[in-house]
Amino acid sequence: MTTMVVVASKHGSTAEIGERIASTLSARGVKAHVKEVGEAGQWLYETTNVVMGIPVYRQKLLGEATLFLEAHRTELAGKPLFLFAVGGGPSLNEKLVATLRRFPHRDLVYFRGAMDAEKLSFFEKLQLKVAKAPSDADFRDWPAIEDWAHGLLAYGVN
Repeated sequence: MTTMVVVASKHGSTAEIGERIASTLSARGVKAHVKEVGEAGQWLYETTNVVMGIPVYRQKLLGEATLFLEAHRTELAGKPLFLFAVGGGPSLNEKLVATLRRFPHRDLVYFRGAMDAEKLSFFEKLQLKVAKAPSDADFRDWPAIEDWAHGLLAYGVN
């Protein structure tokens, strides 16, 4: 049995969380690996469980992540699916939760991410400045991320 952690990541924060989830599962004896959303579809037939990382930018889900979920709806319907969303805000808004509910999943969690000013575009930096938000910050709660990964074992992820 294999668990694939699929990540869509614009600046790397979601990918790093996905790597931590996979390594946490691996430390507990789960055969887990991380795949970028663009290549994950070809590996779906080899995996038992799917954990999907979806970034949130400007209160929208990253399009390539939802496109993956739509395009592989049939394959995913036969597998346990676990979703984690990552964004800069304190919580995931209800509109986005409703969007993710369209995809049958066993669990959905929201983690805050990180922003690295060197990886942001001029437009992104400008938006953060207007919103009076930091452009260099790491809000990731690694213990909570690892706890959630451990909790997947209760769902039978192995």
